[in-house]
Amino acid sequence: MRRMLLAGLVSAVVATGTARAAAESPDRYDVVWDTPSEDARGSMPLGNGDISLNTWVEPNGDLLFYIGKSDSWDENARLLKVGRVRFRIEPCPLTGKKVFEQRLHLGNATVEVRYGEGDAAVRARVWVDANHPVIQTSVASPTPVTVTATIEPWRTGRVELPQIETSDVLLDRSKPNQQRGPTFIEPDVVLSGLKDRMGWYHHNARSLGPELTMKIQGLAEYPLVDPLLKRTFGAIVEGAEARRIDDVTLKSEAKTAHDFSTYVLTSHPATPEEWLEQLEAKAAEINALPCDGRRRSHDEWWVDFWNRSWINVSCEAAAGSLIPGNRHPVRVGEDQQGSNRFRGEIGRVTLLGRALGEEGIVRLAGTQPNVPLAASPDVLGSWRPATGVVGGWQEPPSALTVEAWIKPGDLPPSGGRIVDRITPGGSDGMLLDTFPGRSLRLIVGNRMVHVKDCLAADRWQHVAAVIGGKEGVVRLYLDGRLLASDGELAGDEGTVVSRGYALQRFINACAGRGRYPIKFNGSTFTMPWPGMPGDADYRRWGPGYWWQNTRLPYIGMCASGDFDLMEPLFRMYVDELLPLCQYRTRRYFNHDGAYYPECIYFWGAVFSETYGWEPFEDREDKLQSSGWHKWEWVCGPELGWMLLDYYDHTLDEQFLKTRALPLIEAVQVFFDRWYKTDPSGKLVMHPSQSLETWWECTNPMPELAGLHAITERVLALPERFTTPEQRQFWLAFQRKLPDLPVHEVEGKRMLAPAAAFDMKRNIENPELYAVFPFRQIAIGRGGLDLAIETLKHRQDRGNFGWRQDDVFMAYLGLPQEAREYLVGRARRKDPDCRFPAFWGPNYDWTPDQDHGGILVKVLQAMALQSDPVIGPDQGGRIYVLPAWPEDWDVEFKLHAPRQTVVECVYRDGRIERLEIKPAERRRDVVLPAALVKDGSPLENQ
Repeated sequence: MRRMLLAGLVSAVVATGTARAAAESPDRYDVVWDTPSEDARGSMPLGNGDISLNTWVEPNGDLLFYIGKSDSWDENARLLKVGRVRFRIEPCPLTGKKVFEQRLHLGNATVEVRYGEGDAAVRARVWVDANHPVIQTSVASPTPVTVTATIEPWRTGRVELPQIETSDVLLDRSKPNQQRGPTFIEPDVVLSGLKDRMGWYHHNARSLGPELTMKIQGLAEYPLVDPLLKRTFGAIVEGAEARRIDDVTLKSEAKTAHDFSTYVLTSHPATPEEWLEQLEAKAAEINALPCDGRRRSHDEWWVDFWNRSWINVSCEAAAGSLIPGNRHPVRVGEDQQGSNRFRGEIGRVTLLGRALGEEGIVRLAGTQPNVPLAASPDVLGSWRPATGVVGGWQEPPSALTVEAWIKPGDLPPSGGRIVDRITPGGSDGMLLDTFPGRSLRLIVGNRMVHVKDCLAADRWQHVAAVIGGKEGVVRLYLDGRLLASDGELAGDEGTVVSRGYALQRFINACAGRGRYPIKFNGSTFTMPWPGMPGDADYRRWGPGYWWQNTRLPYIGMCASGDFDLMEPLFRMYVDELLPLCQYRTRRYFNHDGAYYPECIYFWGAVFSETYGWEPFEDREDKLQSSGWHKWEWVCGPELGWMLLDYYDHTLDEQFLKTRALPLIEAVQVFFDRWYKTDPSGKLVMHPSQSLETWWECTNPMPELAGLHAITERVLALPERFTTPEQRQFWLAFQRKLPDLPVHEVEGKRMLAPAAAFDMKRNIENPELYAVFPFRQIAIGRGGLDLAIETLKHRQDRGNFGWRQDDVFMAYLGLPQEAREYLVGRARRKDPDCRFPAFWGPNYDWTPDQDHGGILVKVLQAMALQSDPVIGPDQGGRIYVLPAWPEDWDVEFKLHAPRQTVVECVYRDGRIERLEIKPAERRRDVVLPAALVKDGSPLENQ
C-alpha cells in the first residue's frame, strides 16, 4: 500500500495545461477478424442503447444479425430477441477470394465487412442509428451484385418450453417437474400483403405473471397496469428499390450499391394494427431525414461518448516465460495435493521446451499412445506410464508444449488433472485438466483456454497445449486439431485490460439506454447454445432482476461520465418501484418505509419460486418462503448510495430532491420501524442475513455499513436541501446504528460479516462491504489495516463473475494484488465465444455483465478515487493513482464528484500531465507520496 500526500503538499505537481484538442480515439481496440464465423457465438455486438445486434458472417458469405431490445417481454415475462435477419450477396463474394475482414469500428459503432481486396472488394456495413430506432445495412461493390434480405423466425408455432429457470413465473420446486403448469411460447406473426417491405411482430394476447404474482403476494389492490398484456414488438424491413418476393424475402437486383433499413418498435399497450401504424409512422419520419445527416449525428453521438472518458494502459510485455515460476513439481493425473485425480488411463506425457507448430502437433497425434519420445534437447521429459510426480524445471521455459495421450473413463463434473504445476485455486503456474466433466481446460498464469464437452469416453485421444512462441498465444489441440486459443486476448497486460475496459463500456452503451435496466445474465446479446431451449431467447436464471447482480454494470458509470446510461436503472427501481415497495411494507408490516427485496420481476413482485405458492392470506409469515434472500435488504441502502453518487457527480438538485432523498428516507424509516432497540438504544437487526452467504445473523455488515453511509452523506448535505424534521430524524437514526461488526480470527482483529453469523450458504465476502460499495473504510479515512487483514483472511476468493475481490483490493490501495486479479479477469472471456468481451458464463450467463462491470470499476479505482462524503466543510478529496502499478503507464480521463474531470498522463514512474477541471478542485488532489518529490517535472507547469 502506498502512502498518499494531501493537496496542500502537492499543489506544485498539478498541471494547468490546456484541454485536449480532440477526443481520445478508441480505434486501437477495434476488433478485427480475418475469417467468417460458424454461428452467432462468433458475433460482434452493436447497438444504439435500445436496439442491439449480434452481427456475424457465416462461411458461405451471408451476413446475419439477431435483434435485441430491453423491452421485448413476452407473455411469460421472458425477455425475447426481436428476431433475426439474413443478407445474401450473389454471386458469393467469398468464392475464390483469399481476403476477408470483419471489423468492429468502435469509434462510430459500425461493423464493416470486406470480401476480397483492391478494386474487386465487396463491402458491407451495418450500424444502428444512435438517435433513431432503425438498423442500416448497406452493400457496395465495384461490379453489380444482388442482395437478398430474409427474415428468419424461429418462434413459428405454439410450443411448450421444456425447461424453465429460477425466475420464470411458473417455477415450483415442490412439483415433480418443477413447474406449476406448462409455459407456452407463443409464435411470432409474419406480416402479409406489405408492399415492397416485410415484417413481423410478437403480440402478447395473454399475460402470465403480473396478476398471478401480485395476487399471491397480497398486492392485488396495488394499482398496476399489466405490463405484459398487449405488449407488441417487432420490425419491418425495406430496401431502396428492393422488391418483395414473398412475406419473408426482399430482393435488391443487381447493382453496385444496396441499402436496407430495419425499423424496430415496442408498443404497450397496443393491438398489432396500432403497433404497425405507429411503426410505419416512425419509419416515414425517419425516411424524411437525409441519411447522410443521420449518419453525421450518429457519428457525433459516438465521438461525444468516447470523449467522456478513457483509460489507456501501456506496459512492456513481460520478458521470459508466460508460465509463472513456482517451486511445485510437475504432477500427472493429480493436483499438488494429490486430489482431482484423472479417472481413466493416461498414456505418454511429454513436455517440450519449445512451442510446436501445427505440423508438429499433427505428427505427435499420429504416434502410439504408450511409446515415450526419444531424448533430444527439446524434450524436458517423456514418461509412460505417468502418474504422480514426474519431474519439473528450475526456471520456467520461455515456451512449452505439453502433449499427452488420455483415455477418459467416468469423469466427474469436477474433471481430473492431466498435467499440473500450480497451487490449487491459484494462478501461479499451469495446469491441463478436463474440467468440467469431459471438457479440456488449460490455465497458464491468469490466462485460460477452455473447450466444453469435447472428449469421448473409453478411447485414446491425443491432447496438446502450446504455450508461448513468437505470438505469445496459448493454444489447445485435440487429436491434432486446433480446438481453441486465446489469440483474441493475447497481448501485454496494458493492452488486455484497456481493451476489456473499452469494449465493456461499448457493450453498455449499445444496450444501456433502453426502457429497462441491463440484464446481468446476457444483456440483450444472448445467443443460441446447444442443448439450451429457446434459441437465442434462453438465459440462465431467467428474466428476473437480482439486485446484487443488476447493480454491477452500473457501478462504474459515474466515473466514466455515462450518466445517461443510469437512467433506466433509476426509472425502474425509484420511479416505478418505490411506491410499490412502500405499499408492500405497509401491507406486510403495518408501518411506513420501504424495503426492496433482492429478487424481483420488473413490475416489482418477488419471484414466484422465491415467494412461494402459498397465498398471502393463508400465511402467518408474510415474507417470502425462500431463505436465500429472505432477510437480505441491502438493495435499499445501496440504491440510495448510488443515487447520492449520481447527485455528487452531476449536482442535479432536482434529482436529489425528487428521487434520491425520498427513496433514502423511505429506506431509513423501514429499518427504524422494523427493528427494535436494545437497552442502550441501538438497533438489534435480527432476524437478518449477510447477503446470500450467512443466513442467521444479527447486525449484518452490508445493511449496517450502507445505513451508516447514506445517513452520513445526507447529513452532510447543505441544509437548503433538507428540512429540520428530516435532519432531526437522521441524527436520531444515526445514533441508533450499531458500530460496524468486527471479530478476531487467528488472533487478528478484522471486519465481520455480522455481529453474530451462522449458516453459511454462499461464497460472497459481505464483511468487506464496508470497503466497497459503502466506503466506510477508505483511503484517507482510516481502517485500512483492519480491512486488509479481512481481505487476507477471506474464505472465498476469485476474480470472475460477480466476485468483487479485485474491487476491494483497488479501494484498499493494493496495486499488485489488484493488477493480478484484473489482468486475469480481462483475459477470461467465454471460450465458446469469439468476441473478446463476451465474458462468461461464470456464475450467470454469457455475456456476463457482472464480470465486465467489475472490470470497469477496478481499473477506474486503481486510477482515481474520491471521498464519498461531500459536505459544506469537505471539498471531497481526489486521490490520483491510489492503487497504480509503478511499471504501468497510463493516460486517463475520468469524472469525480462536483462535476470534476481529471485527466492524467503517467509514464516511466512520473506524472507528466495532470489536468483538473474546474481549476478550484486542484486543491483537493491527493497524490501517492512516491510521486511527490523534489525536481518533479510538473512543478514549473
